Amino acid sequence: MFELRKIGFVKRASAWLLDAILIAVLTTGLMFVISLICNYSGQEQLASQYYGQWEDFRQNYIESLADYYGYTYEESGDGYVITKDGKAASLNDIIEDLIASNGEDAAVSEAYGQYRSLPSVETVNAQYHHVYILLFMMVSVGILLAYLILEFIVPLFFKNGQTIGKKVFGIGLVRPDCVRITNVALFARAILGKFAIETMFPVLLVFLFLFGGIGVLAIILFAALVLLNIVLFFATKNKTPIHDVVAGTVAVDIKLQMIFASQEELIEKKSLFQKEAVENTKEQ
Repeated sequence: MFELRKIGFVKRASAWLLDAILIAVLTTGLMFVISLICNYSGQEQLASQYYGQWEDFRQNYIESLADYYGYTYEESGDGYVITKDGKAASLNDIIEDLIASNGEDAAVSEAYGQYRSLPSVETVNAQYHHVYILLFMMVSVGILLAYLILEFIVPLFFKNGQTIGKKVFGIGLVRPDCVRITNVALFARAILGKFAIETMFPVLLVFLFLFGGIGVLAIILFAALVLLNIVLFFATKNKTPIHDVVAGTVAVDIKLQMIFASQEELIEKKSLFQKEAVENTKEQ
């Protein structure tokens, strides 16, 4: 009566997979709505437009400017290489020479005029930064709302911490002492454990790996988090990953599990059970 009726790995994995699919689908839909609200497509197109203008300028003028100012300019499949006097140079070096000439030379006046019509490098960088921030905001808010709906609000209706996946596979959540979990614990499990630690931290690492330049460190931290979750699941007595550790919950077979409404009810039931056991012993 007072024991945890834990469920097998296959059922837990199946429930997790179904919930993960639903989270992904809902997150995608929410991100689409958020993208419409913040005009993400328009901001991305503006960044692409700025980049295209600079690319057109490079393709139309940089090679001739490089020759004019004594650089060697070579294009390859991976981009381009600029050198001067046997030393590596950059596109900015040619632009600085162009600016220094102020377009006074007829040979570079057209290129100078085209350069003056380009958005500044600061503007281009700021626009791309804005796009990255919007993308991160869309992902984070979309995932947050999806978790809030599917991992907190839905279980409030199903009771006993049951998500759709858990409901389908007959899984519920209780405290380690078989007492029903509170709404606070459910919220901590969904938002702090699953959203913040297990999802958004890896998402942040991915963004930092792609756009923040932390490289190998992001991979190490990501692997450490995954390893920690695996160790917790297989090494702990109640098979509790990070989100269950945070909330103090245990996944159980909802059909077989005795769930007590409160600590007081648990104590009362234990006391009654002990009295009955004593009386049975005396009768024997």
